[in-house]
Amino acid sequence: MRTSLGRSTVPPLLVLILLLTACESRAPQSPPAGSQKLTVVTTLTVLADLIQQVGGDKVQVKALVPPGGEVHTYQPTPDDIKSVAQAKIVFYNGAHLEEWLEETIRSAGKPNLPIVVLSDGLFLIKESGDEPNPHLWLDVRNTMAYVEKIRDGLSNVDSAHSAHYADRAKSYLTQLDELDQWIQTEASKIPKARRKLVTFHDAFPYFAKRYGFSLHGVLVASPGKEPSARDLAALARRIKREQIPAVFAEAQFNPKAMEVLASDTGVRVITNLYNDTLSTGPEANTYIAMMKHDVTQIVKALK
Repeated sequence: MRTSLGRSTVPPLLVLILLLTACESRAPQSPPAGSQKLTVVTTLTVLADLIQQVGGDKVQVKALVPPGGEVHTYQPTPDDIKSVAQAKIVFYNGAHLEEWLEETIRSAGKPNLPIVVLSDGLFLIKESGDEPNPHLWLDVRNTMAYVEKIRDGLSNVDSAHSAHYADRAKSYLTQLDELDQWIQTEASKIPKARRKLVTFHDAFPYFAKRYGFSLHGVLVASPGKEPSARDLAALARRIKREQIPAVFAEAQFNPKAMEVLASDTGVRVITNLYNDTLSTGPEANTYIAMMKHDVTQIVKALK
C-alpha cells in the first residue's frame, strides 16, 4: 500500500475501537453495587435526625412533617404517599401521635413494608381518658432506646451495613448519655421550689419526671384548639397562686394566647422552645441541639 508524505491512514478496526471508547466515556456510570443509599421515611424531623445519626451516609431520610410543622394536626399530601411507597423502611413514634400515618401507609400500597414503632415496649405516661402521652423523646433515656431500635431496624433491612449502624449507634449513645448528665446538672441549678412548668401543650411529662420538674398546667388540652377565656382565666389564677416564674410555648405555635396570659399575670413568657420539630436555623437543628436549647431557655427563665 502506498501513502503520500504527511498523510496517514488508520486501520478501520482501530477507528471502531476509538469510537466505542469515546462513547463509553460519555455514558453515565452506574453506581457500584451496594453504594445506593437506603431510603427511610419517618414522621418527625426529630426522629429523622436520630435515624441520620445512626445511618450516616448509608441512608437517605425523609421526614413527612417538615421543620416547623405540627404533627398533631398534620394533613398528609400525595407526595407523602409517594415517599412511603418508595421507602425500604418506616419509623414512627406511635403512642397515638401520628394518627394520620396508618391511612398514609395503606394508601402507599406496600403491605410488606417494614415498620418500626419506636415507643413500643416503653413506659407510657397516661393522660386523662387513659390516652398515652407521646412525647417520650424529651427524656433522653427514651431517646437512647429509640436509637437502639433504629440501629436494629436498619440492620434488619440492610444487613450488609449492620456493623456500620452498630458503630455509629454506639458513638451516638455515648453522646446521648453525656447529654442526659448535662441536663441533670443544668436542672440542679434551679432551686427546687422554682422547678415548675406551665406549657402551651402537654409535651413535657417525660422531661419533668426525668429531670425533677413539676407540672402546673397547660394552655391547650390538645394542639389545634384555642383556649377559652374561662380556661385562660383559670390558668392565670393558678399561676398567681402558685407563684409560677415563667410559662413556656413552642416556636411552631401561635404565641398570642401566651401573650394574653402574660399580660394578665405579669409572668415571663418564653415562646421559642422546640420539641415536636427541629428548627430551620442552627439553634435546634439536631436532637442534641434542640435539647440543649430548650434546657438553656428553661434554666435561664426559672433559676
